[in-house]
Amino acid sequence: MRYYDENTGFYFDVKEDHAVISDASKDVINAAIPDTYNDLPVTGISKKAFLGCKQLKTLTIPESIQTIGDWGFAGCDQLKDVFMKPRQILFGKGVFERDKKLRRIQIEGKNEDTSYLLASAVKVMEADYFLENEDVGSIQWYKKWDQKLENILNLKDDEGYHLYVLCGEEDLHFDYEQYLEYNKKKKAGLAQLRLICNEYISDDLSDRLKNYIMEHSIGCESRAAWDHVIEEHGDDLRYYELLVTLGAIDRSNLETALELMGDRHAQARAFLLNFFNQDNEGLDYFDDLLL
Repeated sequence: MRYYDENTGFYFDVKEDHAVISDASKDVINAAIPDTYNDLPVTGISKKAFLGCKQLKTLTIPESIQTIGDWGFAGCDQLKDVFMKPRQILFGKGVFERDKKLRRIQIEGKNEDTSYLLASAVKVMEADYFLENEDVGSIQWYKKWDQKLENILNLKDDEGYHLYVLCGEEDLHFDYEQYLEYNKKKKAGLAQLRLICNEYISDDLSDRLKNYIMEHSIGCESRAAWDHVIEEHGDDLRYYELLVTLGAIDRSNLETALELMGDRHAQARAFLLNFFNQDNEGLDYFDDLLL
């Protein structure tokens, strides 16, 4: 039997001993999946149940959930934060596909850095298998994440271009040069995130990521590292702190950086101006990166 719950905006398919969410109202904003419905455990989220819920911003998944079907939360343009219990869930394919603003997948008991890296693995690396790792947040998990990052860095910037031309996403329209820059920004963004969320990072990888950022900063042939921050992170000061600490923004290119920002990102502009006005030479927050 199928039932609609007005309080949540969810449709439930009720079985003999459990219930499954099969659909949802498209105007749902904060989805807190209940662990029971009519005294039955809610054990699953069906294929495409929340597909295209374009106002959905936060999602909370309870411990009762065992399966999430293909594209269960795909195409949720505003989805930023997902909260889960530390249990194994069988995920279908593309569960969070095309969720462009996804920034955190927080598993209870895991640190904040892990939540950002997990979301990036799904959104940017397109590596959904990280969701099903029982060792999320462990040294082994970080090593797997770093190996995936290394694989991406080793790809040529035009890797897959011909396939893109044939089967490109409908909302991405790149010529060859734009495609190259898109991939450089992808690599720069992953490099920046890993240096910010730097637990268990090796010295070799850290050095490689720093060099990549410096080679794609303002004044270089490609300024992908800077463009990624402006386009994706706005006033998230961690990214500006990183660029300043590495020397990717210094007095020689500060004026250009401010011009490129225009009237946007008032907090970031204020941070940069205050930093250089105080003659700071570094930030304690990133001291370990300078060793």
